Amino acid sequence: MGAQADQVRHDILSRVLSRDLMPGDRIDEADLRDRLHLSGTPVREALISLEATGVIERRPRGGARIMSLDLEGLMKMIEVQAETEGAVAFRAARRITPDQATRLQAATRACLDFAPSPRPGNDDYFDLNLAFHRALIDAAGNEFLEQAVFQTANRLVGYLAARHALPGEPGRSAQDHDAICRAVLDHDGDTARILMIAHVSFSDAMALDVINHVHARQT
Repeated sequence: MGAQADQVRHDILSRVLSRDLMPGDRIDEADLRDRLHLSGTPVREALISLEATGVIERRPRGGARIMSLDLEGLMKMIEVQAETEGAVAFRAARRITPDQATRLQAATRACLDFAPSPRPGNDDYFDLNLAFHRALIDAAGNEFLEQAVFQTANRLVGYLAARHALPGEPGRSAQDHDAICRAVLDHDGDTARILMIAHVSFSDAMALDVINHVHARQT
């Protein structure tokens, strides 16, 4: 994939990460061409690449859309995400440096400070949550594991954002982060892994609530 196609791919992924594009949203190819001042060829190349990794789906006469998942697909994807992030927590507990520990503690504290806030801006918590998980990924020190995490996470952004919008979820998540942080700082990889898997995992009921939240946004 050429540099221009990579520019398009980065633009789409950035908009997914910022929640400007959510599951089921249509990708406006004309807007991409005009905004990035590119021809149709790199746009098509980028869409082919993103389709191959499951970030988008292309429908006959429907154009390209951000991939949406049914209940079974979401549960299977979360299983993968939980296992890879569990591996991240395990490695972070073994490899974390003092500087990385300071960053992880700061990210954990930011989540705890935000959680009891009465503000409805749960999108803000999504960014704080992401900072916590990024701090762990950096501490794990394995770029291939990082790639595995984000290959799945890029397909789950909309659903994870919907999860954090559920009542009480930021508080529960922040408490999980605190427990995981403590295990990592204690260099207890086994406990950190178990806690992370439980933290990421969905119940069937939660998955249905998340899917309904995403669908409600589309209507």
